[in-house]
Amino acid sequence: MVVGVFVHGVLMLLDQLTLRAAQRAEYLADREAARAGSTEAATGLMDRLLIADSAVTALRREANQAALRGHGAALRAERAEHLWDRLAAHMESVPGHEYERLLRAGARRGHSVDSTHPPTHLRRACLLTGPPLPAAVPADADRERRIAGELAAARAEVARGIVRDGYQG
Repeated sequence: MVVGVFVHGVLMLLDQLTLRAAQRAEYLADREAARAGSTEAATGLMDRLLIADSAVTALRREANQAALRGHGAALRAERAEHLWDRLAAHMESVPGHEYERLLRAGARRGHSVDSTHPPTHLRRACLLTGPPLPAAVPADADRERRIAGELAAARAEVARGIVRDGYQG
């Protein structure tokens, strides 16, 4: 018991000692993401993080609908096959004013991905200082098709797991 308390205390101390360095690393990683994919894409990703709870709700709804409609293999396969399209449509349906509201609310309460990340609104503001960066690794249609092909098996497996077992995120 005493050893556990001591180890926990040391871990908490290490977290506090490395917090600033870890947060600085987040800002540097954001800058590298902007260099690779563009400032616009990096800030767009941060905006999507603001509505991550909505994505979780949509995935849970999908799993619940699959459970309510029965456990037939054909039905599960059909739901899994189109899961990501339905999720993408859901995410696209979020109006722009909701992003603005979440940005304002996040700035007031310091929204961040977790306790080790700097607040999202500060990370976003940091990216928007200075000139916008173009993508160093542009994504054309052929590259996107190849990436989708590489990820197809994993996407299908994760979708089947969500439909079959529910979303635990």
